[in-house]
Amino acid sequence: MKIRINNLEFRKSISIKKDKILYEIVKWENNPYFGKEEEYRKDGYIDSFGGDYLQKENKSIQKLCFIYPESSYVIAFIEKGKESWELRSVGERMLDLTPEEWVEFHQVYTLGQIKLNKNN
Repeated sequence: MKIRINNLEFRKSISIKKDKILYEIVKWENNPYFGKEEEYRKDGYIDSFGGDYLQKENKSIQKLCFIYPESSYVIAFIEKGKESWELRSVGERMLDLTPEEWVEFHQVYTLGQIKLNKNN
């Protein structure tokens, strides 16, 4: 299940906790590395870590970053508790949302929660 409104998306989480079902709300943003691999190579970055990264001094960039126009980070997790689904913020990231993003967060969370409640 994926529900996206503008830059916010409700989706199933890929988790190392195999015994728990997790969902997450992520925020998408423009990827500043997209399409710039050659620029970084000209600036002295070289292949490292088996060719999966570009590295210069103490900075490494995974090559996948150059392929996708957007990147995302998790704002909140939704996890099945003993009696209901529970929303858990990642640090203070929810507080960093703009007023418009708060409205979209509420919409995406509500739609996702309705689907979770129907399936369980």
